[in-house]
Amino acid sequence: MSTSITREVAATLRGRIAHGELRPGMRLPSERALAARLNVSRVTVVRALTRLRLEGLVVTRHGSGTFVATTDRLLDTIASRPVRSPRPGEGGADVLDLRWATTAGPADLAQVVQAAVRDALPTALRGDGAAGASLDTLTELLAHYLTRSGLATRPAQLTLTSGAMTGLGLVLDVAGPPGGPAVTETPTYPGALRILSQRRRRIRGWPAGAADWDPGYLARLLSARSPGVLYVQPDGHNPTGATMPSSTRETIGRIAATAGWLVIADETMRPLRLAGDATASLAAADHRVIVVSSLSKTVWGGLHVGWIRAPAGLTRQLRSAAAAVGAGPGALDQIATAQLLPSLDSVIERRTRLLTDNLQHLEHRLRGIGRATLRWHSPAGGVTLWLDIHPRSSHEVVQECARLGVLLEPASTYAVDGRDDRHLRIPFTVPPGTLDRVADALTRVFECSDHRALP
Repeated sequence: MSTSITREVAATLRGRIAHGELRPGMRLPSERALAARLNVSRVTVVRALTRLRLEGLVVTRHGSGTFVATTDRLLDTIASRPVRSPRPGEGGADVLDLRWATTAGPADLAQVVQAAVRDALPTALRGDGAAGASLDTLTELLAHYLTRSGLATRPAQLTLTSGAMTGLGLVLDVAGPPGGPAVTETPTYPGALRILSQRRRRIRGWPAGAADWDPGYLARLLSARSPGVLYVQPDGHNPTGATMPSSTRETIGRIAATAGWLVIADETMRPLRLAGDATASLAAADHRVIVVSSLSKTVWGGLHVGWIRAPAGLTRQLRSAAAAVGAGPGALDQIATAQLLPSLDSVIERRTRLLTDNLQHLEHRLRGIGRATLRWHSPAGGVTLWLDIHPRSSHEVVQECARLGVLLEPASTYAVDGRDDRHLRIPFTVPPGTLDRVADALTRVFECSDHRALP
């Protein structure tokens, strides 16, 4: 009996740690206080804490108390905590929603924000919360960071925004009137398709991924149309996770310049490199290439800081447009990011290491799905795997997975023409234990030999 109670207490505390109620570095209440709160004996609490210490979830410092451990996976869950959405008739089992590859903030970001509020907020409060000294400071720090990361950048080339897609919209607004032609990779990020469509751009697709990105086909696409905008994701491409080859990077700027097209490179996923050698930014080879990016994947979607890197002349127009519509980050985002930049590399390194572990676990499980002929290129970066499930239908598999409590998005969402029905995008932001649930659902779907409706 005492053993089962100990397991229950350990499970309760483990759940509160996993759900973020008890954060890394947080001191737990005393053993006596925990016993009173949980209505168990102090001996039971001691035994439960011993279990959690052996699991590496808590540490005890003699004379100070017991604290939640600061392990990498506790410091950074990567995946945002899902909203509880119980399925009817399933005993309250939660739905796992992987339709969006959103990210949670690392636990140590809280310390960064606290320091920023303490040290910089009093001064920032004297301004209007948008422009001013904090914006100039962040612009200089970001230019230095990008230069140190391999893309030489001057402050005069940067426009700060509230996100990469805000930046894309600003560039499109400044680049020319609505209704012009646009070429984007297919598949691509749906948010970019939405913004291009809102500007009434006539969109054509350029096949992208590990086996695509054909420069010759791109040259024919661009030369057959009046000059427009080319939007690409050269690194950690969403949804395929592929990285554009160096040979293609070297020619894409020349192809676009010859045809008179403006190139916009979305580098939001660039820091999350999981495999292969580092490649130069598309803008490093051609100063005319405009870069949009943000901290939404490398740090947190709730940190509304993005940027546009462009030639200085265009940057003056972009800054004016951003100020007119309030497209820049607020003061709190500015001072928090300025405080974060010195430690950003360590945050990215840890997140990349955890993503690599997640990906390896997912690929191992996918290889074990017996009867299915599943194919994929291992992602070189980013947070998603692009699974080829032909001859199965993406829409059908998505529907069957939903009945098993796993929500995925059909491939047509990412296709320029909406006609892809042979792929699934699987985010590997969630930890291995949660990825097992995805793999279990796919196993049931694909190994149902007669393809009848699942029970």
